[in-house]
Amino acid sequence: MSGLRRVHALVLRYVLLIGRDPSRVVDLAVWPFIDITVWGFLTMYVNQTGTALPNAMAVFMGGAILWNVFLRAAQDAAVSFLDDVWARSVVTLFASPLRLVEFGASLMIVGVIKVVIALSVMGVAAWALYAFDILSFGPWLLPFAANLVLFGYVLGLVALAMIVRFGGRWQILAWSLPWLTMPVSSVYWPESVLPPSVWIMAQASPMNHVFEGMRAVVATGHMPLWRLTVATAENLGYLALTAALVSRTFRNALDRGALPKLR
Repeated sequence: MSGLRRVHALVLRYVLLIGRDPSRVVDLAVWPFIDITVWGFLTMYVNQTGTALPNAMAVFMGGAILWNVFLRAAQDAAVSFLDDVWARSVVTLFASPLRLVEFGASLMIVGVIKVVIALSVMGVAAWALYAFDILSFGPWLLPFAANLVLFGYVLGLVALAMIVRFGGRWQILAWSLPWLTMPVSSVYWPESVLPPSVWIMAQASPMNHVFEGMRAVVATGHMPLWRLTVATAENLGYLALTAALVSRTFRNALDRGALPKLR
């Protein structure tokens, strides 16, 4: 029970920071709203030009919304840790009885809270501005979002591990690392347009299978279950490897006394 109380306390701390800092509200609500607005305008332009792209609204808007779900999870896993680095509270946290697994669990819970907030903003904006209902994906929306959140955690934790290992000058990875996966993720285009070498890399990306599955649902109303199975299996494998990486990196940092030197 003491472990659960520590997780609850840390989650509460991060959540309270959201309401007390206007910049965090902007990051959670304004940027997702702008993203939906931009992709909505692009979709309207595509429709007006008569381009033969069936279900363009669902493809582009669904892609934009699900991409932001992934991006939010990936960035928040590392940025929440950076909040403690900037506040010089990392040493205080890990000098307490808090265990690394509890710290990781709190980051994931806070990430889910932020994803739900951002998803709600984007869903309302898409419906109000373009009459697009995100619930049109039906029950598949939940496994889509869950897999994107899991892969987001993987990249966020990798960024966190690299920051701990190489120092604060690598903070840019918290924002840039998720974008490096976009070319092989088939967010706004089908995997069939990828060059053969890139197509092979795309098969190792859970996001590629999620977005291909999304387009299949839009086009046919049916989800190829093998896509969801592969995405989930890849995510679980990546998450296990990443957890081992983060654990080893933190142990080495604690042994070297590197955490107090993070800036």
